[in-house]
Amino acid sequence: MKKYLLVLICFLATFSVKAQTYTGTHGHLSVTLADTMTHDSITCSGWYYVNYNIAIDSSFIGDSVNIVDTSFGILMRTYYNATGASPWIFTATVWNEGFSDIITPIGGGYAHFTGIPTKVTCLIDTLWDITPMDSFLISNPCLWSIVHGRAYIDNDSNCIFSTGDYGLEGLDIKFVEYVTSSVDSLSGAGYGTYTGGYYDYNVQVSWMWNYVVSLPSYYSFIFHTSPCFTSMTYNFTTAPIDTADFPVRCTHMIDVECGIMPPGRIRLHRDFYLDPFVNNTGCDAASGTMTLVLDSRVNYNSTLSVHPADTVRGDTLIWNYSGLSNLSSGSYWNSFISNVYLSLDSTVVVGDTLCFRVYTNVPAADINATNNDYSICVPVVYSYDPNSKEVSPAGNISSHGDTLTYTINFQNTGSAEAQNIRIVDTLDSRFNMSSLKVLSASHAMMPKWLASNVVEFDFDNINLPDSTSNEPGSHGVVQFSIALNPGTTIGTQIKNKGYIYFDLNPPVLTNTTVNTVTMLTLATKPPVIIPVKIYPNPATDKITVENLNGGQISILNMNGSIVYSQEVSNQKTEINVSNLPDGIYIIKTVSKDATSTIKFTKQ
Repeated sequence: MKKYLLVLICFLATFSVKAQTYTGTHGHLSVTLADTMTHDSITCSGWYYVNYNIAIDSSFIGDSVNIVDTSFGILMRTYYNATGASPWIFTATVWNEGFSDIITPIGGGYAHFTGIPTKVTCLIDTLWDITPMDSFLISNPCLWSIVHGRAYIDNDSNCIFSTGDYGLEGLDIKFVEYVTSSVDSLSGAGYGTYTGGYYDYNVQVSWMWNYVVSLPSYYSFIFHTSPCFTSMTYNFTTAPIDTADFPVRCTHMIDVECGIMPPGRIRLHRDFYLDPFVNNTGCDAASGTMTLVLDSRVNYNSTLSVHPADTVRGDTLIWNYSGLSNLSSGSYWNSFISNVYLSLDSTVVVGDTLCFRVYTNVPAADINATNNDYSICVPVVYSYDPNSKEVSPAGNISSHGDTLTYTINFQNTGSAEAQNIRIVDTLDSRFNMSSLKVLSASHAMMPKWLASNVVEFDFDNINLPDSTSNEPGSHGVVQFSIALNPGTTIGTQIKNKGYIYFDLNPPVLTNTTVNTVTMLTLATKPPVIIPVKIYPNPATDKITVENLNGGQISILNMNGSIVYSQEVSNQKTEINVSNLPDGIYIIKTVSKDATSTIKFTKQ
């Protein structure tokens, strides 16, 4: 106890100035100012008080004194003489302000304060514009120092900034102070890096306890793991620090891949958004085109699409992209993404399957050309749960470390727009957490780790419309992949579900996906069905049918009558349609893989 009191005596100082006395217009009201400041050099903070010692030399029961803020004409306080004391003497605390050396830097050892102008009235007696203006000399100011470091790409993975490495601009650096067991607010210069990736934080050495400088966890979704990129956290209790560096790895390569994020199901008579995307997980920039081939039974609306196609050729939409790399993440985490607004043709019925294909050109330096072409088929249903989770491959997976792709669909079915949405997913401990890769998202999103196996996807300020006012726009989706650890026991079930939080509402739970680990050397995956293509459309003399894996081709007029039929065995077949009357026709293809119908126009 004695030791604690000694600390207070050494570090807690109180300062006062000489009293200033004011007398009212009629002489029976007087006010003496007593300004006091306390400053604690351990916490680098204090308080400044302005007390009014008020005396009324001739008073009575019910007599009153008003204190008014003359800057805004606001009545601050009223005091009443409840005892009838005469003279009536009392003290009023008119103004107090907490301050810290962060908010009010102390230059030259002085802290400066200016109080608000006030007037004091008692009946007709008045004191106008009492304004305390004081400077206090602080004999025990807080000590400051610098934490300095650099965030950079460590191209040679030697954990040292050397030739060939380069600083990262605009990379967030998180700075947190821990005082005993509680976490205080950020101090220092704020977030971000400066020229060449350098950053500086001012820290208060005089109350140094435990400071942590770190990269936010979402950077683990962008940069590759390396000997340098482990926890990316520095803990220290002394300063200055000159080498709190953050070397991250982003190898010189290009790996372009395509994908499509569809709605979980397509509802009959409902318009919907389709989200094709291109990723580049390498750090050398890639440029090219993304091509989406639509099912012939859907109609494209460029006006309502978030990112309309640059070129439209019948059922084929083409976008140009450039400068795509893992360092140009933007909102979609190294993705070029388009939200395409589609509606169903009147020929679509429940039970039909609509197929879509997206592909991109293969850059010369692409390290994996097999993931540049992607197709997906989605069933048409009456209704379904819009907040759902899907896994691919579904069902059985191998014990050799399969990669699973999870798609979480969500919809705002409330009565107003959802301002913020977050999705929390607790992953099975048998996954390799460092392999998690965000593939894409329908809206701007920030991922982060809540725990070693709990990932959260934050859609801040998404302002997702409700399904009543804008049904197609009320949907969203996030997609990620993660690899299972090799050697998982045969028969193990890998279960997963998501928790979707719309603003402050209780979570909406998705369905639970289930995969079973088997003895298969390769995971059992559904076959990739490449949609049938026809071109040109419209046609005059000939049409070409592509991607038909053998089977039969029939041409029907709008009355449903067959006007042409042919058995085929090739992937590509050319048909002469010059003898057909001008109009709209349907090509029906039947193969061992699928059945499809496509409209085309003869002119």
